[in-house]
Amino acid sequence: MAINVFVDGLDYEVELIRKVSLPPDAPRLVVVSRQENPTATELVRLCIRAVQHFTSEPHELWIVDNNSPMKNLKWLIDWPDVNVALNRTEPIPAEGRGPIDDRVDSSSQLVWDSYANAIALELGVRLVHPDSRYLMSMHMDALPCRAGWLSYLRSKVKGRVAAAGVRMDRTRTPDGVLHVLGYMVDFQLFKKLALNFLPDLPNLDVGDRVTLALRDAGYEVFACHNTLWEPHLAANIPASSPLSQFHIDRSFDDDGDVIFLHLGRGVRKSLGVHRKGTTADEWIKMVSEHLLV
Repeated sequence: MAINVFVDGLDYEVELIRKVSLPPDAPRLVVVSRQENPTATELVRLCIRAVQHFTSEPHELWIVDNNSPMKNLKWLIDWPDVNVALNRTEPIPAEGRGPIDDRVDSSSQLVWDSYANAIALELGVRLVHPDSRYLMSMHMDALPCRAGWLSYLRSKVKGRVAAAGVRMDRTRTPDGVLHVLGYMVDFQLFKKLALNFLPDLPNLDVGDRVTLALRDAGYEVFACHNTLWEPHLAANIPASSPLSQFHIDRSFDDDGDVIFLHLGRGVRKSLGVHRKGTTADEWIKMVSEHLLV
């Protein structure tokens, strides 16, 4: 079904393929996808497989793809039990917009990558059922790695705690913000407070304002311990575990078990630009051979 979705002053042409419709209490997981090449496609595929493998709880998994070449999307369209939204409009902020013919270059997402990520999440906000109780943002190079992960995060969203995530970042704000790579928010409160995922760079990146606005409204957020900000925790991972051997972001539950992983470095790595740390190929091999067996 082709629909138009209005976000931040622009109509986005979206092809919606809805395969799953669950009651409002089932969390909605929204994964942002950008598939320029086979490596990027495999990252998305592994994310889906991991969610389905480690998540027995009822949930709706949404893949919102940001204008990837159609030839790379057939497998996603055909995948069972996943809701797919294919955005066919390049996400460019107001300051970068010109005549319509100037807004079709897919390389724009190298320039406006944070904004593109936010637009995909904002599309998800408008596509999930408005009565949904929980909404969770996810990156395509992030995935759960232990059963019960979703119930664990959902159990933290109660009382005055309005959001729970796998990582707290303190790069831009002293008190920290939940990183959009993986956090669950009370969706009804999200809407009541008129929140959004749009960035305000260089001060706020994608989804940062959600944490700040929740705190300003008197609410709290929860974040897992993880190895990016607490590298000493890596020593607690058994040497026999494949997760001990890779320089990736590993998040822990209250029992000290690793429940969530993130490769990192954003959309650039899916376009073949690699800088340091674990490579996408190493990630794919590790997840395929050690986690999804």
